[in-house]
Amino acid sequence: MTRVAWILLVEDEADHRLIIRETLAQLDSSIEVHEAPDGEIAMKWLRSIAKDPARLSGGMVVLDLGLPRASGFQVLEWMRDVPALRGLPAVVLTASENPMDADHAFNLGAHGYFQKPRDVREYSDIFRRALHIAQASSRD
Repeated sequence: MTRVAWILLVEDEADHRLIIRETLAQLDSSIEVHEAPDGEIAMKWLRSIAKDPARLSGGMVVLDLGLPRASGFQVLEWMRDVPALRGLPAVVLTASENPMDADHAFNLGAHGYFQKPRDVREYSDIFRRALHIAQASSRD
């Protein structure tokens, strides 16, 4: 298992990004957090690192579904079409309560699926589980 060294946080809500950054800093301050406020920026960032496989090692994507410019579903589908990104762990963190969204996300290759909690204290448990999923999913 490879330790998670970096996370691309794809989330359009600035307050959610802040909560997630703070949660991750409490869990493991060594994780480098990169942010993308929409799907297009996420794909551009991932495209740039896909050219260097060494940069992909230890990475993880945390992806909201309801994003501007390109939805989380579109990002997942695109990631699975890029050979270098196929094995990159991707975990969905969304406000959606539609059970079909979880099925669709897993069908597109998501490694995990979580609903955003109403209580911010629950983010720690979600990210402990998400980090475990990413570490178990890594090929290194």
